Amino acid sequence: MNYEEKITIGPFGIFFTNMNKEMNLPGHSHYAEVMLVYRTIGSTGFPAFAETYATIQKILQELTLRPFRNHTNEAIARSLFSAFVKQDFHSEQWKEKYEGKFTLTELSLRVRGVLDKIGHADGFTTYTV
Repeated sequence: MNYEEKITIGPFGIFFTNMNKEMNLPGHSHYAEVMLVYRTIGSTGFPAFAETYATIQKILQELTLRPFRNHTNEAIARSLFSAFVKQDFHSEQWKEKYEGKFTLTELSLRVRGVLDKIGHADGFTTYTV
């Protein structure tokens, strides 16, 4: 049988600030949730354990420490995706311990908006790369 397997991990809560000149919006902050989708290569995929989740959370915290300048939410999703593509998780870091093989295929950034003076909607909007 020929089929594709994927493992979705998250949501991972983040807090970020962006300055969106493209849409003429001043600096503002959002709570958001990140979901990562990894395609399984072989019989075992992404190792969903406390250690691997903690690593993901640490990377997300590092990526959101500083404001995103001149970034729409779409650009932030692309930036996060690119950062995780560069992280070679199936390298030696976890290979011996977990033996999974996987590749990142999708990242979703689910941004929570609230009614505010710059016109955000009250609800979640998901940006997927």
